[in-house]
Amino acid sequence: MTNHTLSSRPFLSRRALLRGAGVTLALPFMESVLPRGLSAAPPATPVRLLYWFIPNGVIYDRWIPKAPGMLDAAALPESIQPFADAAVLGDINLLSGVDNLPGIPESVGDHAAGTAAMMTCVKAKKTVAGPELGISADQVAAATLGKLTPRPSLEIGMARSGGTGDCDSGYSCAYAQTMSWTDSTTPRPKRTDPNDAWLWLLGTDGAALTDAQRDAMRNGDKSVLDYLIADATSLQPRLASTDRAKLDQYLTAVRAFETQLAANTGATSAECKAAVPPKNSSDYITRFNAFMDVMEFAFKCDLTRVVTFGVGNALGPGSMPWIGISDDYHALTHRSDADATLAVAKCILWETQQIAAFTKRLKAVPEGDKNLLYNTAFFVSSDIGQGAPHNHDNMPCLVIGNGGGTIATGRHLVYTPEDPSARRGPRTAAGIEAALAIPNTNKIANVHLSLLQAAGVPATSFGNSTGPLKGLLNA
Repeated sequence: MTNHTLSSRPFLSRRALLRGAGVTLALPFMESVLPRGLSAAPPATPVRLLYWFIPNGVIYDRWIPKAPGMLDAAALPESIQPFADAAVLGDINLLSGVDNLPGIPESVGDHAAGTAAMMTCVKAKKTVAGPELGISADQVAAATLGKLTPRPSLEIGMARSGGTGDCDSGYSCAYAQTMSWTDSTTPRPKRTDPNDAWLWLLGTDGAALTDAQRDAMRNGDKSVLDYLIADATSLQPRLASTDRAKLDQYLTAVRAFETQLAANTGATSAECKAAVPPKNSSDYITRFNAFMDVMEFAFKCDLTRVVTFGVGNALGPGSMPWIGISDDYHALTHRSDADATLAVAKCILWETQQIAAFTKRLKAVPEGDKNLLYNTAFFVSSDIGQGAPHNHDNMPCLVIGNGGGTIATGRHLVYTPEDPSARRGPRTAAGIEAALAIPNTNKIANVHLSLLQAAGVPATSFGNSTGPLKGLLNA
């Protein structure tokens, strides 16, 4: 993972420069106030990033198509069929052969170590106290995209976070219960109440916002620049003449960008204001569907462009009685009998049915001459490849949506490691380090880097990446 070393000279942070409506905006590089090497600007088209976690892996022969190339609706594996049924098969990419070797634990602990690595692509330190990992992809995105929306990112899920102790063979509960990490030692807790998540997006849960700012957010007000002009004006005397001109040009560009957003949004201000917050429920399906409402609302009203969602934690989500599975899902993956295999397949099928249904929902929201799904890059993966083997090579991986036109869809993309010996390393600290040192390009980290770039995030590396994943982004 790249470490960004800043100049030691004093500087004024971007967050200190412009504040308003509970948001921050990215500023251009200005010699007078910023350290060298930092720059960001709004992307030409708003692109959302959604990260969706499914626990316990998949069953390969029910997940991976037999042939590479364009997905064939007549020859789909069972687990992928829901996308054809929902008429969104042409909006997905299924990636096979991608590895996430940082998820390999020392000896055992695959679920916690794999969950920790899904979004960070960093090897978790095996410890119960004082976990160490790395920043997650969503938080790299939020550092740029979060400056353009009321909330930088939203972390939600069906299972709790914040537990303490040993959750998986010597791995901290922080690893097992958290996908999103602010930095190497700070896991970001999930919101598990959809009503709480909705109100938090609107700044109505006690956040330090003025009534006027809350009203603007409830109204779906895109013109957050109105709140920032006074602060920007007060900054002007501190800038060199070239930087003053730069700031003027930037504020003009942001105003034009916000005008474009107002024209392109799939939801009017009135619609965003009138939307009714969902209620929390002890019923899994009711709460699950409420979170789908939260995510759609967050994206179409442009309250955030970065969301992570977990169907369960590592080892979860337990039994699934709503589809007739009374046994623990994770335990079923460790059985080899036919009944258990069918039950696991049923669990995975339900998961992909929900992903396909939400994909269809995003596609139904118009945005300019396209739709919300077109302007989204939607990443789906897991803690492990398959249940019983607990492997971290050939991970389940879906990339859904066009990322604002940067991603062609409807494909099965197949990848292989240049050096397959990385997949066979011993489960020791030294063995894992040796495997990670092999510069293979078929990495989940390369997928994350590609999606960050698709969203306009100025990232050149992430985790253990070697570059954008070949063939995923349009040339």
